[in-house]
Order: sequence, then C-alpha cells, then structure tokens
Amino acid sequence: MEFFKINGIAIASPTEINISLESLDRAERTMDGTMVVDIIGEKRKVDVRWEYLSKEDMSKLSTAIKNSRFATIAFHDKETGGIVTMVARGENLAYMPYFDWAKNKLIWKSVAVLFKER
Repeated sequence: MEFFKINGIAIASPTEINISLESLDRAERTMDGTMVVDIIGEKRKVDVRWEYLSKEDMSKLSTAIKNSRFATIAFHDKETGGIVTMVARGENLAYMPYFDWAKNKLIWKSVAVLFKER
C-alpha cells in the first residue's frame, strides 16, 4: 500500500506522518481594550519524516518541492484509514547525507519536510 505521493509520484513510505490543525484568525482590540477574534478558517499541517530515503526518492521529493510553490500530496490518514489528498506548500526540507558502506551507496538520513495546506 502506498502511504505517500507528491504530485502523483509515489515515494517510500514515511516513518512518521504527523497531522495538526492551524487556526487562522484575526485578533483586534476594541476601544475599551476587549480582544475580539475572528476565526477565518483552519488549515492542516502535515509533518512528514523518513528515517532513511534513497537517492532516487530524495531527488523526487526535493524536485517536487523546488519546482513549484505548491504541490499535491496524498498521504495515509490514520483517522479515516484512507488516502487524503491536499494542495500544500513544502517547507523546511531537512536531511543528512549518509554513506551506506554495506551497500556502497549514498542515502539520506533523518529526512523531514513540513507541508502547509493552501
């Protein structure tokens, strides 16, 4: 079963997918100092992490994030048990290069990216 896609391209299943809601609001104070808050909406933030990622999958991920401001991601949602699709902006791509001496190839370790819903 595929657990994560970006722009329709499957990438290795993440080690972790953490979904949180971000409340979008506008807060102001009235003349008497009372705070008034207007809730504009809620957007999802999807924090995706891989313990290790192959060179090929890392290339797919970084290319998709760099080539457009927004990407379509599809991920397994533990609440619904199904695949959820959303348009999001990929931010804060972090990783460490790691050389696997047993397989004699470069892989990427501790890969993480945060997607914020459009």
